[in-house]
Amino acid sequence: MLSALKNDSMRDQLLLVDDNATNLDTLLATLGDRYDLRVAVDGKTAINLIDDGYLPDLILLDVMMPEMDGYEVCRHLKAKKETCDIPVIFLSALDSNNDEAKGLELGAVDYITKPFFPAIVCQRINTHLELKHHRDKLQNLVVDKTDQLTTAYNDLKKVHDQMVQQEKMASLGQLAAGVAHEINNPAGFVSSNIVSLEKYVGRLSEWALFVEQILPSVDNPEIVSLLQEKKRTLKLDYILEDVKDLISESKDGIERIAAIVRNMKSFCRAEGDTFKSLNVHDCLDSALSIAHNEIKYKATVKREYAELPPIHVLPQQLGQVFVNLLVNAAQAIEQQGTITVRTTHENEWAVVKICDTGSGITPEHLQRLFEPFFTTKEVGRGTGLGLSICADIIQKHQGTITVDSTVGEGTCFTIKLPLVERREG
Repeated sequence: MLSALKNDSMRDQLLLVDDNATNLDTLLATLGDRYDLRVAVDGKTAINLIDDGYLPDLILLDVMMPEMDGYEVCRHLKAKKETCDIPVIFLSALDSNNDEAKGLELGAVDYITKPFFPAIVCQRINTHLELKHHRDKLQNLVVDKTDQLTTAYNDLKKVHDQMVQQEKMASLGQLAAGVAHEINNPAGFVSSNIVSLEKYVGRLSEWALFVEQILPSVDNPEIVSLLQEKKRTLKLDYILEDVKDLISESKDGIERIAAIVRNMKSFCRAEGDTFKSLNVHDCLDSALSIAHNEIKYKATVKREYAELPPIHVLPQQLGQVFVNLLVNAAQAIEQQGTITVRTTHENEWAVVKICDTGSGITPEHLQRLFEPFFTTKEVGRGTGLGLSICADIIQKHQGTITVDSTVGEGTCFTIKLPLVERREG
């Protein structure tokens, strides 16, 4: 038989377990005004009540009961994580030292012999409830402090790893700047030589044309025939035409090298925390140039640029975001696909979308995409910090970055950056 005698959530809850009605009546009369009480008349009923989710603050437990005695009930309670910390006080007519020792060994906090004096029972209950509340408070404090320390440690680890990543980027930037400088010098020689070569070839072409024009006036047919045959043998007409194309292609190639060097220098330049007014399309074009080698074998790039006013940005850091997203897009495409870079103007925002037709991202991974150290790439291909750093950089720009993805169709990152007017307003 179970009964709920009080329902005041502010009071401690006690479970009385005894098969003697007289003892229960005494306890109910003594404790009813102080505590929220429930009773069970045997051990199995008490176990069923607790297994159903009732967790009292303290249990008064008789030892000698039919089917399941108090010792067995206590043993059951102490074996479960949910109930092992509930204080148990035995109330028993068994008054030998061995009986008391057995109860305490099983985990009871106290052992009171019958017949009991109600005032003593009240005082024992009050003492053990106070001890329990202090223990619970300490445990909660430990849990809170542990959570705070764990959060602080994770934050510190995140900052540390981001600093390491930034140091790597700085070292890489210095290396890239040095490489760009080393490339720039010989590229300058080649560019200058191509200009000179173009002039020399032009003069040779003029000479060949002059010779061609005066040949009919030469009186020696044998010499004329010999010169014309040599011209055909050497394919001078073809060479003079082809060399123009070769010089044009070489000039285009050296200009591309110069553009890459300029972009590398711009990407690696230390900029501090100073925002600069910039056309976001220039930043995107620079990032596309830097990521070109990663993209060219995987995807066709489509630029869909809208008219945008300048925005205040940290050019190097924003370029890092664009490069990261473009490289990720290329790596998501297994064979051949398309990367679309689109810009739009939405109210007070400049919107940049970088979309790919790659493999897509599963919903469970999508939710964790911007978490530090989370990566879906193979070991060695990613640290899991790239997108986390991207999110931090965009937040520094007072912007937002979101992602939409469908498995098998592709992924689209959307970056919103406040326009110059918004930042200055």
